[in-house]
Amino acid sequence: MLGRLIDTPFVLSVRPEELSRVEMLSELPPEALRDLATRAGRRQFRAGEVVFHEGDDGRSLFVVRRGTLKVVRPTHDDRLVLDRVEPGQAFGELAVLNSAPRLASVIAIEDCETIEIGKHDLEQIFDSHPLAARRMLGVLARSLTLSKEEVARQNSKLETAVRDRTAELRETQLEVVRRLSHAAESRDHVTGVHITRMSQLCSRLALAAGATPMEAELLLQAAPMHDVGKIAIPDRILRKPGKLDAEEWEIMKTHAAVGAELLAGSRSPVVQLGEVIALTHHERWDGNGYPRGLRREEIPFSARVTAVCDVFDALISDRPYKQAWTVDQALEEIQKDSGAHFEPRLVEAFTEVFPEMVAIVERVAEEHGAPPPKRGS
Repeated sequence: MLGRLIDTPFVLSVRPEELSRVEMLSELPPEALRDLATRAGRRQFRAGEVVFHEGDDGRSLFVVRRGTLKVVRPTHDDRLVLDRVEPGQAFGELAVLNSAPRLASVIAIEDCETIEIGKHDLEQIFDSHPLAARRMLGVLARSLTLSKEEVARQNSKLETAVRDRTAELRETQLEVVRRLSHAAESRDHVTGVHITRMSQLCSRLALAAGATPMEAELLLQAAPMHDVGKIAIPDRILRKPGKLDAEEWEIMKTHAAVGAELLAGSRSPVVQLGEVIALTHHERWDGNGYPRGLRREEIPFSARVTAVCDVFDALISDRPYKQAWTVDQALEEIQKDSGAHFEPRLVEAFTEVFPEMVAIVERVAEEHGAPPPKRGS
């Protein structure tokens, strides 16, 4: 008997109170509900069975009594479930009301039982009970408005979640970059003070030279990677307190290419810029730098900026082989190398914002509990 019931399209009677519990039918006049109940029938679908296909004519609407169904659009992506329809919910109403083809397919996820109301029967109810049509359309309009508001809220939440997650991933990425940069610099008697203030100096100089705030921010995050290749330089060379001999100097110069190789292949704009800076920040404006002997505008803007700030910060820092210079002495050295080591335009910009540069150095030193820079000539 059960098998015949499953295969039989319409079985058992439908009670008016079952229909009244469905949102789109809840405001129909009692007499319309009673009339509709006499015309409706029950349908059962096995798990995996298609109730109707996308593009089919809309001949019936359905109310779910038991089980769950899924809504999919096979012409777009049959793996994407657009919605799930559960007990008490209706589906197929729009195609019935406007005589349009089905916009999606509905498939039973598990064995289901539904109430089916035919298009012809619904039209007869509307003819016999004009108030029923107006009330049903009112419910649908209100439901549509609420659905649009809910979509807007969910979109806002999703945008916030994506924005927060993107920021979290970016901060994680930058933390890895900072740790890698610190690991390389710490082998060269250099502390985090140098990395922090050098990158901030780069950002400020870039702005003074006409970079956009976004470009300056990117440089702020990428500049700390400039000497990451030193992680591959032997300690006997990296920590040597005196001057390097010719062989040692050739080995030291390899850190530029090594650093670029370490950072190559990343999809991150920060790491990509870090690769460029690592490779080219020891090039000179006059073409006598390394590793490629680039000159003038052949050297990337980011590397030209980094070269100025890296040398300035190195000059005002203590090293095993020298004492820190004063900020004024370091500025004089930068100015002296204008047109040779450094791009003249950048030296002019650095000079113009020099008081701000000194303020950056002092602030970072205070934040790290380090000695302030030396003043005077």
